[in-house]
This record gives sequence, C-alpha cells and structure tokens, in this order.
Amino acid sequence: MKSLSSEISFNTLASISVVSALIIGLSIYVYEKLYVEFVSAEVDAISVNMAVDLIDYIDEPAGSFNQTGILLRLDEYEYAEAAYIFGNDGTLLSHYIGPAGFKGGLTKSQEKISPQLSQTDIDKSIATLSIGLHLTSSKVIVVKTVGEEVFPMGRLALVFNLEEALKASRQRYIILVTPSVALLIIISLFISSRAQSRAMRPLNTLIKTMDSVVDDNAYDVKVEEVNKEEMLALSRAFNNMMANIKKQSEANRQKNEMLQKQQSQMERLANFDALTGLPNRQCLMKLLSNELALAQKNSHELGLLFIDLDDFKAINDSFGHDTGDKFLLHISLLMDSALGDNCTLGRLGGDEFIVIVRELITPSDLEKIALKLVEVVSQPHIINRLKLDSSASLGLALASECKYSLTSLITNADVAMYKAKDDGKSRFVWFTDEMLARTQRKVLISTRITDALENNAFYLTYQAKVDSDKNITGFETLLRWKDEVLGQVPPGEFIHVAEQTDKISQISLWVLKQLRYEFPLLLEAFGRNVVVSVNLSPHDLNNHNVTQFLLHELNIGKLPASNLEIEITETAYMNNFNVANPFFASLKELGCKLALDDFGTGYSSLSYLTQFDIDTLKIDRSFVSKIGESKQSEMITKTIIDMAKSLNFSVCAEGVETQEQAEFLINQGCNTLQGFLYSRPIPLMELVGKTVNQSQDA
Repeated sequence: MKSLSSEISFNTLASISVVSALIIGLSIYVYEKLYVEFVSAEVDAISVNMAVDLIDYIDEPAGSFNQTGILLRLDEYEYAEAAYIFGNDGTLLSHYIGPAGFKGGLTKSQEKISPQLSQTDIDKSIATLSIGLHLTSSKVIVVKTVGEEVFPMGRLALVFNLEEALKASRQRYIILVTPSVALLIIISLFISSRAQSRAMRPLNTLIKTMDSVVDDNAYDVKVEEVNKEEMLALSRAFNNMMANIKKQSEANRQKNEMLQKQQSQMERLANFDALTGLPNRQCLMKLLSNELALAQKNSHELGLLFIDLDDFKAINDSFGHDTGDKFLLHISLLMDSALGDNCTLGRLGGDEFIVIVRELITPSDLEKIALKLVEVVSQPHIINRLKLDSSASLGLALASECKYSLTSLITNADVAMYKAKDDGKSRFVWFTDEMLARTQRKVLISTRITDALENNAFYLTYQAKVDSDKNITGFETLLRWKDEVLGQVPPGEFIHVAEQTDKISQISLWVLKQLRYEFPLLLEAFGRNVVVSVNLSPHDLNNHNVTQFLLHELNIGKLPASNLEIEITETAYMNNFNVANPFFASLKELGCKLALDDFGTGYSSLSYLTQFDIDTLKIDRSFVSKIGESKQSEMITKTIIDMAKSLNFSVCAEGVETQEQAEFLINQGCNTLQGFLYSRPIPLMELVGKTVNQSQDA
C-alpha cells in the first residue's frame, strides 16, 4: 500500500507533467503555425520582387550573369534550398542551389521537389506546378510569372526548406523552457515527499487550482500560502512555477504578436507599392476583378486608363535613380489628387500606372479624366532643384466592350496606350479592334526575332554607292528577314518592334558578326578601297556588348577599319550625344569613317554639325524624291550640299531613282549617289556572282 506522501508526490508530479506538456505542446503548435505563415509570406514577397527584377533579363541567354546575380540574392537566406528560372516554353534557363540545399536537404529523395533528382526530373516537376504558393510537409514552394500575365515571359520557382527552419525554432524553444520545467518538477517532488495527512485540504485546493490551469489556461493564478511547512513550500513552488510559465507564456505571446505584425507588414508590401504607397499590380488585379464582377452584376460601365510616362528612362539615365524615384512619387501624387472618389490609381511597375473608373456614365467622362491627367503630367516639375519636362501616353478601354473580362480589358487599354505613343505621345487614344490585330502581329514578330537570330533567318543585302562617273565606291549594308511563318518582313516593321522589345542590339551584333565573313568577299570582288556602311541603332550606343564587340573586332583586324563606315541618324546622335561622342572618337582613332544619316529630318542645325566629327552627310530621300517637283526641296538640298562643303564633309544622297535627280545632285557637287537608279539592295552571293559574270563578259 502506498504512503500518503508517495501518493501526494505522485499526484503532484503527474499534474505538473501534464500541465507542462500541455503548455509546451500548445505553445509549440501555435508558434509553428505562425512561423509557417510568416515564412510563406516572406518567400512569396521575395519571389514577387525577384520576378519583377527578372523581366529585364529573362530573354538573355540561359545562365546569364544578370539571371545568376538575381538568384544569388538567396544566399542571405539560410533556408533557401533551390531556385529555377524557366523560359516561356518551359525550358530551364538557370538553376540555383541555396544554403539549405548544401546542408543535407538534398538527401531526401522522397520529397516531391528535390535538388537530388536529375536535371530533367527537376525541370518537369517545377514546370508542372501552377502559379502560386505550394506547401509540402517540409518545404515552401512559390511559382511566379515573370512579366505580364497577358504576355508571360517565363516563370520563377523558389524552394525553401521549411523542415529545417521549424526544427531549429523548436529546438531553441525547448532549450529555453526545459530547465525551468525540470527544476520545478524536482522541487515539487521534494515538497510532496514532506507532505503529511494534515495537509490534505490545502493539497486538494492545490489540485483544483492545477485543474483550473489545465482547463482555462489561466497561468496567472496563485494558491494561498498556508502556515504549514510542507504545504507552504509546495504552494510557493507552485506559485513560482506558474510565474515562470506565465513569463514564458507572455514571451510567447509577444513573439506571436511580433510575427503577426511582420505578417501584416508583408501583406502590405505584397499589396502596396513601396515607393508611391499606391496599390501594386497584385492588389490592382484583385481590385479590378472585384469591380468588374460588381459592374457586370449591376449593369454598370467601368473604364480603365493605362498610363505610361513618356521618356522616363531618360530621366533615370541622365539624373540618377534617386531623382527618378522622387519624380515618380511626385507624379503619382499629382495624378491621385486630380482623380475623383470613383477612381482608383495604382502602379503596375516602373513608369506604368492604371486608373480604375467605377460607375462610368458616358465615355466622354473617361476622356475628361484622361485629358486632365495628360495636362497634369505635362506641366514642368521641379525635382531636386531640376526642372523636368514630362508627358504621358494613355490608353482608354471600356469593360462592356470586352464582356467584363479582366485580361481583355487590361490588354485593350495597354494596346491603346502604345498606339498613343506611336501617334506622338502626350495624348490619349481609345482602343479599337484594329489595334489588337497590329499588336498581336508585333508580339508574333518579337517572338520570331529570337528564332530568326538562332536559325540565321536574317540575311544581309548591299546597295551600291557610286560617284559622278557611276563608279562603285562603296555599299550600304541593309538587313532583310524572310521568316518561315511571317514571310518577308519589312525592315521598317521588325526594326521598330526590335527597338521596343530591346532586341535591336542582338540584331546589330548578328550583323557585325556576319560582316566578319562577308567583308573579305566584298573587298576581293570590288577592290581594297571599297567602303561598306553599317547602320547603328540609338539603342546600340548605350549597349556595352555592341560597342565593345565592334571595338574589339576592329582592334584585332576581324573587321577592316579603313573600309568600314558607321551610319547614325542625326536624331540618334543628338539624343545620345554624351555617350556617342567618346565611342565615335574611339572608332575614328582606329580609322573608321562616320556618316550622319537622314540629315534634314532631325535637328538640322549648323551649331550641332560643328560638334560632330563626321566624314559624310547623307541627304534624306524625302528631299531627293522631290527634286524636279519642288523648288523648295531643291533649294534645301543645294543648301545642305553647300553647308557640307564648307565644313569639309563629303555628301551622299540616298533614294536617287531618276536621271533628273542624279544630274541635279551631280551639278550641285554631291560626291556620292545611292538609289534604285543604280542598284537595288542585293544579297552578297548574287552581288559577287554578278560581278564575276560582268568580268567574264568583258
């Protein structure tokens, strides 16, 4: 038969153990649940930021420096296991193994997603996951779209090791609590062993108190300290234990509140733009979806304005990103203050904004809002003591015209905005169905450009330049493209698309590389004095890859500097003057020639010409074509030739198609003529073969 002391000790030990286990178990459960939510929100936010940053580099070659640099940001996260960047077609562009991936997480082959799997298995498993957050027993996986949902450019997948994070957190908690609980249990056992029969009533009271703690989680209760040695010690020990438990519980509560606060902050970051405080893309899509559903239900009209600031990149490039950020904040405040209560302004990203207009009465009301925004943005702005001029292009679309479809509404407004830019900027344009067809072709052209570069669908043609005696003095290199899907695509169409999608520099690199092989054939066929002209885009002047490649090829002799002439439009030269001048100076030092193309259509100022170290002025075909028809054009052409001679420039007239035009230009002293009168652009093999045949005939 057990003694009362032993029974008391046993009961005390059992009660304390149960309470401690419940407290520890409940605390661990709540803490881990909140921790999982916090980690999930943090990983989602990280993926959003990385997906936005990848937009500019998704089209770069797989494993590029920029892609790798973005992925390496994950090194600062201890539990980052892996990351993957996929192209729009599902191909793996870049693969990253994080700190958690090197700590043993790779050995768990039973996981659905595991870096230990083969490359092929990894790609397939990631590629099949839907966009969003995915939780497994041990991992957090987030898949995000890179680029617009309408026109996705790729996918980003992040894998974080949740198991290791939870394990570490659980260990820290147990280490903190276990000594106190163990100490209290030992004290309770000692006290209970001294209890006597006369202590039964206080002991029963203590047991009831313990039961209330278990039932109500009331950790702030205390037992009365009776004037009996054994019970006094026991009651004091219990009260001390409850104080410690309460202290730990309060600490856990504060931690939970901190986690909840962090979660709230993450939610705000996930839904509001950090710079302007406006709703971000994620929030706007949710809001617009809800507003569309409500408008359709109530048969109300809803309008959407898609806003893009014109030439904002120039502000960043010229004055720095700090000024650019302050400018964006300033503009966002101005636009927001100009809108009514039925309007919601949000920032999609960069310099793109949208305005949701609810319960629109007439389309003219949307036009009034658009006109007001154009006027607000177009006024001068003082930022960091700088006077900055700006403008905005707006696209307008109605929800009813696209059957209240979110994707279609955004697409329509976006398409209309680009039409506004094409029409001259600083204006608004309504969406029409014809715009969508043109946009779809632009998208197809942009997509096919990459394929054309990879499969050499581009080819070079050469148009002869002749002197007054019809002797060939050189050629202009002209790019042509025959696509297996689109057929023959005009340069005026695909060059514009390439510049808008930042693919023009890839094309320029292809042209320069192709010239390395074709240049020797031209020199062999037409002599060592022939000069070949190559056009550079304004974008090329700011592209380090293009400029450095050209300089390198000239330095090593792959391209003959004395036979190469670079053509650049006067507008492109002036818009990139600070960058262009040092680059062209380097070319001139190597022996290259420089021609100012399309002269007369841009700045056309003598003061500008004095700043250009050029060799040749090219008169634009718009003046040449009117020779014999317009005395004004003839006068302008004569003036350009005289001005060029006074500055010791050579003069080349392009677009010569009639004998009358040729005679006029020769009589005025034009050095070089180019046009269909002498030759159309001809592919190299045909050009060289024609020369060979002519030699044989002679």
